[in-house]
Amino acid sequence: MKTLIATFLLLVTSTTTQANSTDVFTFTKTHCFGTCPAFEVNVFADGVISFHGQAYTQKEGVYRLPNNPELFNRIVQQLDEHSFTQFLDHYGWGEDEEESPCKELWTDASSTVITLQFANTKKTVYHYHGCIGFEREDELFLLEKLLFEMIGLKDYVGT
Repeated sequence: MKTLIATFLLLVTSTTTQANSTDVFTFTKTHCFGTCPAFEVNVFADGVISFHGQAYTQKEGVYRLPNNPELFNRIVQQLDEHSFTQFLDHYGWGEDEEESPCKELWTDASSTVITLQFANTKKTVYHYHGCIGFEREDELFLLEKLLFEMIGLKDYVGT
């Protein structure tokens, strides 16, 4: 009986830490007042990847990229290595009484929005590229570039 209970607890524990069908990573680039590429890509835990090129991308419209079952876990690993949950939720124009982390704010820039919904939690980092001089700025830019390359977006977005 003890063996049966231990086996059941092991099964419950292992299934709750694995990715499920609602787990998704989303990488979005927004419009600017120029020719900035605007797109959204979703990487699901089961390996499905969707791309929606909205403007100034190599491919506009909705596409399904080749399945890549390992990619979601690699993304989660990179986010963990870069302490993604420790980034602020918002870098850019703040609410009326909210203090901006930016030392300078420039207009007409695009934004990158990174969202991870995983293991019943959700974290979003909104990064307006006109926000200059905040703590961990270089690390956030590096992470965005790394994720873009990991997903293989060059053929869909361009350079």
